[in-house]
Amino acid sequence: MPAWSWFAIALTVGVGLLALAATADRRSSRRRAGVGVPAPRRDVPDVDRHVPRYVTQHEIDALPRPYDPDAGLGPRTGEGFRFGHAHADFATAPAGADLRDPLILVVDGAVTSMRELLAPLGAATAEHPLVVVAASLHPEVIQTLAANRRALRLPVLAAVADARDRRRLAELTGGEELTEADLRAGYLPEAAFGRAQRWTSTATRTWVTTS
Repeated sequence: MPAWSWFAIALTVGVGLLALAATADRRSSRRRAGVGVPAPRRDVPDVDRHVPRYVTQHEIDALPRPYDPDAGLGPRTGEGFRFGHAHADFATAPAGADLRDPLILVVDGAVTSMRELLAPLGAATAEHPLVVVAASLHPEVIQTLAANRRALRLPVLAAVADARDRRRLAELTGGEELTEADLRAGYLPEAAFGRAQRWTSTATRTWVTTS
């Protein structure tokens, strides 16, 4: 089963948000409970099968980067934007990220928790990776998405952009900007996703090709 399908399972049975959640070192209460200790079992087979295992950031950092070190980035074509992806683990090659046929979700506001991304992540596939571009992303959201990129090769990329770039990106890709309230309410119409032929990004710049 592809790693990203954990999210579809979680969406269906409602037993968790992530297949693997990274915990920051500052979360001392979880560390005191034991490093790498699984969440409590519920004695319900359909639930216990998908209980997440919590790991430390140190364990995540010990995993290899989620790309082939010999992979190339390819040409940087299309319309340019003044922002890049929010974490190095969103890259698909040492030089940056190169995504084909992505779904692009533009958020006119902040993403403050992973729960707000549950529905969008359910649409991410290897054929159509998910790109989330927001006004801001909580550090734990970035960290958890990056951890799942490294551990499970989750097909996702996240970025922070200003209002001008977000508005233009939505226009270019044909998407509908969602608000923070939309995400919290689980409002995700099909029209919310913008589409592109290719997404190329580094830590500081992005290029999007739509045709």
